Amino acid sequence: MTDDSYQPDTPLHVELDDATAATLGTLEAVLDAVRARHPDTPQWEFCEGLMTALLCTRRPIGDDEWLPVLFGRDGAQVFASPAESTRFFMGWMERKAQLSAELRAPIDSLDDERALSPAVLDWRGLMASLTEAERAEIDKAQSAPPPALGQVWAAGFMTAVDIWADDWAYPRDKEIAENMRDALDCVADLLDDDTGPPALNLYNPDAPPSVSQARFEAFGEALWAVYDLYDIATALGPRIAPVRKDDKVGRNDPCPCGSGKKYKKCCAG
Repeated sequence: MTDDSYQPDTPLHVELDDATAATLGTLEAVLDAVRARHPDTPQWEFCEGLMTALLCTRRPIGDDEWLPVLFGRDGAQVFASPAESTRFFMGWMERKAQLSAELRAPIDSLDDERALSPAVLDWRGLMASLTEAERAEIDKAQSAPPPALGQVWAAGFMTAVDIWADDWAYPRDKEIAENMRDALDCVADLLDDDTGPPALNLYNPDAPPSVSQARFEAFGEALWAVYDLYDIATALGPRIAPVRKDDKVGRNDPCPCGSGKKYKKCCAG
């Protein structure tokens, strides 16, 4: 895949700008090269889900932590050369900056051009757009059916939540914890298959429908949930280690439990 060929349709029909398309093209090209050596290398959609979750994690997760999770090995084993490594990390940082800007943008609608637009593909819509001969050829090479809309992206997101579970632990504040739980449930719902009646094709509107209306709406709810998780992580900040008996915490200091409240209004009460 070349740098200028990556132009997937998104669920909300937001066309990628040239810079985003080039960044994603670079990343896919590197992943294709890595996959030729390591067939278990994930597709970019999974990587993007994991990256999005990392942006919503309460502390920065270093390259030395997420790289082995993503590829099952460290950088020295993943990339064939320093140049290939540099291309990947430059693309990673560029895409991370793009997603960060989208998460910080004040929006009222997902149709806003500044809104979060994950690089997901309507894989079933793509298959429905192919000729019968083309579909048969792909079916020979793939044993599993194409994933539902957002399923691979959600798998990447929830993988990060599971791996760094301590950083995703619910705070003591019940309201914030409930908001986190509801938001994560919205993302996790996309792990399920789309069994509703197909109503629209997000890859090619002229092709047979491939995505149910319920799935389309669930993906939108998941995007709003990501905004909630990002805001919660930003407000709470990194978790603080439990206080030992010989430690002293001022009554006006942030509570060590990580609730986001002052100590005097939380665990000191």
